[in-house]
Amino acid sequence: MRVLLSRACLALCLLVPLLILALHLALLPAAQWQSDDFITAAYARDFGLRYLWQARLDGWSPRPLSETLLFVYERLAAGLLRPLATPFLLLLWTGFVAAPLAGVRRHRERGLRLLLGLATACMMLLGHPVADMYYWPASAAAYMPTLAASSLVLFLLLDGGAAARPGLLSLALVAGAASSEAGAMAGLLLAPALAAGERDRARMALLSLPTLAVCAFVFWVLLHHRAAAHVETMQPGHAALWRQALATLTGDLGQAGLARLLFLAGFAWGWGKLDPAPPALRARLRLIAFAGCLAIAAGLTAYASLLQFGTSCCERHDSLRQGWLVLALAALAGAWRPARPILLRRLAPAALALACLLGAAPRLLPLRHDLRVLPAILRAESRNWRSGRGAGPAMTYRLPPPALVAGRVNLQPGTYGQDARPPWQAHGIMLFFGKRSLTVLPARR
Repeated sequence: MRVLLSRACLALCLLVPLLILALHLALLPAAQWQSDDFITAAYARDFGLRYLWQARLDGWSPRPLSETLLFVYERLAAGLLRPLATPFLLLLWTGFVAAPLAGVRRHRERGLRLLLGLATACMMLLGHPVADMYYWPASAAAYMPTLAASSLVLFLLLDGGAAARPGLLSLALVAGAASSEAGAMAGLLLAPALAAGERDRARMALLSLPTLAVCAFVFWVLLHHRAAAHVETMQPGHAALWRQALATLTGDLGQAGLARLLFLAGFAWGWGKLDPAPPALRARLRLIAFAGCLAIAAGLTAYASLLQFGTSCCERHDSLRQGWLVLALAALAGAWRPARPILLRRLAPAALALACLLGAAPRLLPLRHDLRVLPAILRAESRNWRSGRGAGPAMTYRLPPPALVAGRVNLQPGTYGQDARPPWQAHGIMLFFGKRSLTVLPARR
């Protein structure tokens, strides 16, 4: 009877993160192409691989993995003249949710292990805005794989898979570094830190050299192209910027504080029940090093944003930092792993479910709003693309109703023409559809 009751409680707790993730996934059709997407897709269509290499990888965006994914997606969308945002984002979300579930099958208590992974994915979504990183294809292509790779590294370390499968750990580090500049910052710290604990030189080289090679490429391009061109680069403030970056990171730590404390406790108790044996010193040091490296990388990304833009840009950077901090908490919980009392271990599923509920509470009304306006968003998008595919040099673009969780289109109502030097947002839409004029209408339900 006790076993049945325990399983029923675990199943009930599993429903909480599953429902929260399902509500967020239900908003994927609300994802909208922004002006950036139209411009880059038009260039990808018109200039092909030369654009991918010269303008992106060896220029503005040295992200070998994410830029290649985005290029393939945009070429396909441009060829079919369909946005295809929902299936593309669904692919990225699948990797994001699957990464913390790596290793579920190796545990006897698979339900608890599943809850630990789903709660981690859920907590990375909560406590901060998510539109940029999770619902905008151009941003999601870079930052969701970065966060998924970090999640995979953590759970390989926790599950002990890092010892048996160093190649997979190395691949995850490379994927994170090849997805975004922020991922390269994390990889530059993580690769040598994790390799330092290896006695075998071949394993050390496998864990460090591929990632460091990708990081070297990323930073070489940044220094010799983007930074040298002074594009969007502000005058550095040195010590003042470091203080601002530290203040930004401190503010990140304070968001969803009670929910994250419950998550920390629940994760520690849950992993203690899943694997009662205290972790070996090397494994514990690796987890602490992982948490420290992600915290430092989060601070470096905040500093880099201040250095380049003069402000803590952008929402997607904030979302990535918040996700990294959740992973750092999970790593510390796994390193701590309190052995007693046993009662607390039994409370782990409830603590994890309550953490997710507390984190999701402020977002329930915005989610309800977005689900209600979703049909109007879909109607507006269908009409806009139909107008763009239509014959003639003019098109009409109806702004969709603003979504509180999934974001909004950055475009002002008005009439624009290619001959009148339109703003770049309108120019991108006309360039993609091959139009000479564009009428942007205000949103309506």
